[in-house]
Amino acid sequence: MKVMLVDDEPSFHVLVQSVCESAGHEFRGVGDSRQAIEVFKAYAPDVVLLDIMMPCLDGYQVCESIRALDSEVAVVFLSAKGAVPDKREAFSRGADDYLVKPFDGEELLMRLEALQRRSQRAKAQAAPAPSETLKVGEFEFDSVRQTLALNGTSVQLTPKEFQILYTLALKPETVMSKEELIEAVWGKEYLDDAISIAVYVRKIREKIEQNPAKPRYLKTAWGMGYSFSIK
Repeated sequence: MKVMLVDDEPSFHVLVQSVCESAGHEFRGVGDSRQAIEVFKAYAPDVVLLDIMMPCLDGYQVCESIRALDSEVAVVFLSAKGAVPDKREAFSRGADDYLVKPFDGEELLMRLEALQRRSQRAKAQAAPAPSETLKVGEFEFDSVRQTLALNGTSVQLTPKEFQILYTLALKPETVMSKEELIEAVWGKEYLDDAISIAVYVRKIREKIEQNPAKPRYLKTAWGMGYSFSIK
């Protein structure tokens, strides 16, 4: 894998480079967050490792800029900030994983390998199927391109937002729990992480509902989970 680290601590670069290269991965480090996007464009990494607390641009801002350019690249936050709100914010900005400093190098490698396996599965499943679209009520999903149209109008969803809504749309009127959605979209290994499905649901509603406060399509079953309604 081609690994890119954005962190303003030189000694941390030495550590992560050693861990990555010992496992046969390529490594590129960026110490100034303002240069991160240009390096990202030139290097085209498979995974980006981001600190949160950095001068100029913080990790959240860098993550959003990367996501605007590439919705598929893996983004992992490596931060000393271990509180649940920090993790929730990272995932809501587009993170795929979050590891709290200090951590064992072996754990970082396991996370990288898990991301690599997921990427390979996604590529294997991305071959166009005989039917790429799913029509549910007023919605039309393209599962290959991960695009959505509502009444013929394109709706801009992030990859995770699309996957959550698509997963629910596959079983209209069926309530799925937070745990079922996390397992379906992120994988079973993320069940214990601080992924806030409620944050994703709120953002999806802002994009598909005429009145997000009174949702017609993406409904909450209190104490149970969420469902996609076409009634």
